[in-house]
Amino acid sequence: MLDLRTIGKVYFLLPLLQVAVSSEWSANTPRHVKAQSGLCAWIPCQYRYPSYLHERSRTGIWYVRKNTKSPQIVFHSRYHRKAIQKFRYRTRLSGDLKDGDCSLVIDNITQKDEGWYSFRIEFDRWNRYHYRPVTRLRVTDFTDKPTIFAAELVEGKSVNISCIFNTTCDGTSATLTWLSPTDVAPSVSSSVTRWHDTLTYTSVLTMTPALKHHGQGLTCRVRYPSVSSEQTLTLTVQYAPQNLSITSTNNVNNSWLNMREGIPTSILCSVQSFPASNLRWRRLGVTLNTTSSSNNLWLVFPQVTPQQAGDYQCVAENKHGTAEGVITLTVEYAPRNILITSPSNVNNSWVNIKKGIPTSILCSAQSFPVSNLTWRHHGVILNTTSSSNQLWLEFPQVTPQQAGVYQCVAENKHGTAERAITLSVEYKPEISPDSGCTSTPKVVSCVCAARMNPLGELTWHLPLVNLSGNQTHGRFQTWQVEDGQLVTGLLTLGVGEGEDVTAFCTVRNRHGEAMLAMSLWMKGGVSAVWFTVLLTSSVILSMLLAGFFIYKYIRKWDARTKERALEILDTTVSSSVCLTTPQDTERQRMSQIPPVMPVGEGEECGPVYANLRELPGGGGPVRSGETVIYAKLHFQSIGPA
Repeated sequence: MLDLRTIGKVYFLLPLLQVAVSSEWSANTPRHVKAQSGLCAWIPCQYRYPSYLHERSRTGIWYVRKNTKSPQIVFHSRYHRKAIQKFRYRTRLSGDLKDGDCSLVIDNITQKDEGWYSFRIEFDRWNRYHYRPVTRLRVTDFTDKPTIFAAELVEGKSVNISCIFNTTCDGTSATLTWLSPTDVAPSVSSSVTRWHDTLTYTSVLTMTPALKHHGQGLTCRVRYPSVSSEQTLTLTVQYAPQNLSITSTNNVNNSWLNMREGIPTSILCSVQSFPASNLRWRRLGVTLNTTSSSNNLWLVFPQVTPQQAGDYQCVAENKHGTAEGVITLTVEYAPRNILITSPSNVNNSWVNIKKGIPTSILCSAQSFPVSNLTWRHHGVILNTTSSSNQLWLEFPQVTPQQAGVYQCVAENKHGTAERAITLSVEYKPEISPDSGCTSTPKVVSCVCAARMNPLGELTWHLPLVNLSGNQTHGRFQTWQVEDGQLVTGLLTLGVGEGEDVTAFCTVRNRHGEAMLAMSLWMKGGVSAVWFTVLLTSSVILSMLLAGFFIYKYIRKWDARTKERALEILDTTVSSSVCLTTPQDTERQRMSQIPPVMPVGEGEECGPVYANLRELPGGGGPVRSGETVIYAKLHFQSIGPA
């Protein structure tokens, strides 16, 4: 156990340890940074310094060096005019020096800004440091372009077209402009938004297209003071189709097509329109395939599958509107596409549940006709349902014993399908009874084992340090092994002077924590040989004394037993003694059991009577700590009953 004096020493050493750790001067900066010409360059930087300087004022300085020239100041946090002329008003820090952030931003970057950049911090004349490594800045051509999000253009209908440009540079503003057809009188709105470090420039063009705009270009341009780029969209104006029809290589009956699994088929959607329409096949709101400027579109199934059964829509669009046709495809097939879901999250056929939480698991299947479903676990049927494609498996309160693999089997006249889900039960750490300490003349070893799900962290808490995993600290060593849901940690202590140490083993995961205290006791002041001699002598002396007192005790109670045997007067019990036969004698001899001696030659079996007094203790079961007296009884035959 830790006493107050030991705890006080631990807390006294902690501040010293913190000072030692924080006394290093170090920085975290990249070795290479790229920037596009005309934008900005950002050099991330985090620095550390001794903690006793935390409240002092400081000055941050960034330098640049080109080739073999001496470094030049590009930024000075106290005197901005110390920066060389070409960097003035273009450099700044993106963070706060007091927070350890020394990141540098250079706006309107050019090829001339390439070089090696380094950071220096100054507290006073004695506390200043120039950090390494330096960062090399490279400047490339401006390649970023804006993005145009085109909307569907319909003749005579107003439409909004958006142009977006994203950048991380906020020192120099960008401008978005539109280049549209000459006869268009557009309306433009612009905005700038920020998300974390990203600035988004947005320009929305509102226009009313006409047929004559079809095929013309619409350009969005982004411009900086020294660079620019643009993106162009070709306008396509649409109008309504007519006379839409759906046909197939197989027979279509009233917009209904029935197929057997594995049979190839094709469905054609055709329309009359001018100009030509954009066609697309859709199912469940999802577009399967499309064509532009074409009045025919095939939907091909190389081998029709059960998953492809359902309603299919053909949609044709042009400048006048839309036209739509629907066909229903049915497929006969064995159970397919078994799906296992749960109110709890199911991830890759794996569901994690905390111990004691109720949960339900649903198995659903797609089949035609509907299937019979069965839940099984270790080959045992748990529940079933007939002519239904859904079946629930419920756990009122899940336990670790219920963890394992569960199979859902679906069956109909075309075949069967099966899918499994693994149930994993999470619980807080539980210390194993195998935990404990052993010692040898040279080392004390402690094992801390715990079961948990998920695996957590095992830590040894010692008077001056906490250890985990495979570590060594002085004469302490730790190892850790993980096996399934079992985590085992080993702590060893070599022989020292004289020690009485209490170690705490804590095991925690996100569901809780378990702790075990262990005493590591070892005396190093007496040699192992003398310790063994003293221990052996003590054991022999103890055995001699115990033997003497046991002998005296037996003599005393033997006398008392003889006296009590003469007082047996109260209770009568009976027994029977029979003369032994030759067969009985042989069985007793083979089993090494002493034979029953005949009472008299030729006598028959008869009752035997004796007086018996109830033994001390009330005749009940013998309990720990009670004294029981055993007496030898002699029986004598008095003739047949």
